[in-house]
Amino acid sequence: MYGQRLRPRHLPNMARLPLPPGFVEQVHHHETWWLKTGYESLVPTAIQQLAEAQQQSPIDEGSTRTITPMRWGRGSVWRVQTDTHGTLIIRAYRRGGFVRHFFRDLYWDRPPRPLAEVVATETARRRGVPAIEVLGACVRWTNNGLYRGFFISREAEGFHNLWEWLRMQPTGPTRLATLVAIAHAIATMHEAGIVHADLNLTNILVQPSSPAPRVLLLDFDRAQVLSEPVPRAQRERALRRLQRSFQKLRPDSALYSADDLALLWIEPSP
Repeated sequence: MYGQRLRPRHLPNMARLPLPPGFVEQVHHHETWWLKTGYESLVPTAIQQLAEAQQQSPIDEGSTRTITPMRWGRGSVWRVQTDTHGTLIIRAYRRGGFVRHFFRDLYWDRPPRPLAEVVATETARRRGVPAIEVLGACVRWTNNGLYRGFFISREAEGFHNLWEWLRMQPTGPTRLATLVAIAHAIATMHEAGIVHADLNLTNILVQPSSPAPRVLLLDFDRAQVLSEPVPRAQRERALRRLQRSFQKLRPDSALYSADDLALLWIEPSP
């Protein structure tokens, strides 16, 4: 059963990260889980359902299953509906760049990247950063000490990523208020000592409600957690990366203006 703290003999010693308060570790055979208290059985069950669904048949966009794929990142994200805890988002770790041709979904990092992302995301939330609610993570070990990883969070219902929102072509006070709210969220993150490794349009969620739009930040994979506010040079590096994301997704700048970029570049006090 899940919950037995048994470490497989073939696993190497690995660097440890202290789990955030309210999370537990479960080890069983070739899997290690880090789970938010109250989700010890729900999250592993959702992962198992996903694995079974993939083995039975392809998961189509128009399927009526409770498990549906999402278009995000490298395409390894699924929405899983539950009867009692709403909708979960499961993301499988996938490599980019040249190395993906050899190790598409295998990792060797210590501590494991899913664990590091759980710690970074939950630490950000506890420091006041508007981050998604993480429910857990999992690694499945191979015989040679490599692993495949999964990250599980609660779906942010009613939110759109910044790229989707821009494509809706919002105007007027709602557009201005939402961009200002995004700038405040980024400033809060930096003041909290969190260095986001991949700040881009798809990692910023917005809910442009009136009068106060809501913002959530996600994907804290490879994030740095500092004991003091983020230095200016690293803040500017993150903002330049965000600016390149605008230019990459829409080089003709038809969906945004120089004023939009300026609002996001100037970090107001959180």
